[in-house]
Amino acid sequence: MAATSPLCDLPGRYLTRGELAKLIGCQPRSLGCMKRWLERNGWPHVVNISGVPMVSRDYHDARMNGAALLQACSPDKQLEPDFSALES
Repeated sequence: MAATSPLCDLPGRYLTRGELAKLIGCQPRSLGCMKRWLERNGWPHVVNISGVPMVSRDYHDARMNGAALLQACSPDKQLEPDFSALES
């Protein structure tokens, strides 16, 4: 019996085409649909040489847990407009 490495059970660094299709709600072959959805919803991705969009599993997990949205809205960013210019 061959020994298996514990790394074989770990998921890859990127979502599989099937996982991405399930997230988006399209067929795994609908690469154009995947790319449009990712762009419209602000998900960072790269397209590999085969035309498949690649999304980081770490980013996916952070976004689905709300952590990615919290990082985008850091406390040092100004949340309200500066109305001081309107004062006379």
